[in-house]
Amino acid sequence: IFLNYKFCLEQNANKLPFGCAQIGKSFRNEIAPRAGLTRLREFTQAEIEYFVKPTNKAHPKFEGIAGTKLLLHSSTRQLAGETHEEMTIGDAVGAGIVNNETLGYYIVRTFMFLTSIGIKPQHCRFRQHLPTEMAHYACDCWDAEIETCYGWLECVGIADRACFDLNAHAQAAKVDLLYRETLDTPIEVEVTAITKAAGVAVMKAFKKPGKLVKEWLEKLPSEELRSLADEVRQGGKATRTCELSDGTSGEFEFLPEHVACETKKEKQSTTTFMPGVVEPSFGIDRILFSVLEHAYYARPKEEGDGDKQTRGVLAFAPLVAPYKLTILPQDQRIAREAKYEDMMAMIKKRVSAMGHTCTVDDSGATLGKRYARNDELGIPFACTVDFDSLKDDCVTLRERDSMKQVRLRADSVGDLLHDLSTARTSWEDVLGTFPAHA
Repeated sequence: IFLNYKFCLEQNANKLPFGCAQIGKSFRNEIAPRAGLTRLREFTQAEIEYFVKPTNKAHPKFEGIAGTKLLLHSSTRQLAGETHEEMTIGDAVGAGIVNNETLGYYIVRTFMFLTSIGIKPQHCRFRQHLPTEMAHYACDCWDAEIETCYGWLECVGIADRACFDLNAHAQAAKVDLLYRETLDTPIEVEVTAITKAAGVAVMKAFKKPGKLVKEWLEKLPSEELRSLADEVRQGGKATRTCELSDGTSGEFEFLPEHVACETKKEKQSTTTFMPGVVEPSFGIDRILFSVLEHAYYARPKEEGDGDKQTRGVLAFAPLVAPYKLTILPQDQRIAREAKYEDMMAMIKKRVSAMGHTCTVDDSGATLGKRYARNDELGIPFACTVDFDSLKDDCVTLRERDSMKQVRLRADSVGDLLHDLSTARTSWEDVLGTFPAHA
């Protein structure tokens, strides 16, 4: 992203703020890979680089999420030996616990993403880096930690990396990456620059690299140029290491005639600065592991079950479940009916047209066993075709976690499944809309 920063800025009409996202493989020298997906030498990483003005890190959408409650473990509480506390992100930013609104906004969006894919909110917290952990250039940094069988597992890092990355790239590539912002009202500023005579003296004194040294002096910020001129005035000469525009560098000794300066007032209609970066970085493998662990549970045994096998459930959120629906004939007699074949084909076609996948389980096992089998696979909804379906074209739709069922027309299943899978509607809304089925 940083290599393509100028191109990305152009695609955003040269306006700040803007963000870019990428996903790919990362590698590290892990001495002892272990703990399943949590410590790997090769892992999938996704990140966002959000470029902002360093002096203005307010976010236009922050007000809408300011009331979101999070579990925050600030560095102050860690050093005091205290556990995390629940706090709204608005209060955290207002109290200075979280550095700025943009960082707070991405902390909340990370929380919303994690909970939407099945992470339990009470087992997700944000831990601030301690002063000894914080990178020297970072303004603030928080890790999204998910509680698993391995304890609190760091899965996402959200860092305000200031201007470090672009400064480093600009210096290494010898490319100007400064952002030029047009001012609403032009301002008058004092500018210090070398005189024309000083420029001629520099080119004569330094011979071949003289022109490049002159350019270096002309590009020197006013404060640094005044500091150099003062040093020469006091000591009669001064030495500086100059990074020249042709990629070479060297030490040059400046005399009073080389740094003769003049100060004049200029009207400025633009200002320049190096953009800062807020970077949320996601460890996809660790998030996947956490989702699997949070999704699994076992249904409590009922009285009289005895030594029956434990009924495990993978409670995948409909948004991320690989299969959204399973179609079940009530028994083998239904599966032999031509009308069942037509209804199944119609439902599958509509579900596929909405971009989802479904399966068919027409084995000889009892309906209850087939429900349990598909619950273990994490399929959130089951559509049952029974004898009444052959007469009234209606089917039963069962939700995995509550095991409650409703009756609806077969041609409505695809659209309702799409709304449930994309969180446009909830199962509670469905129970209030369609008649219940025992």
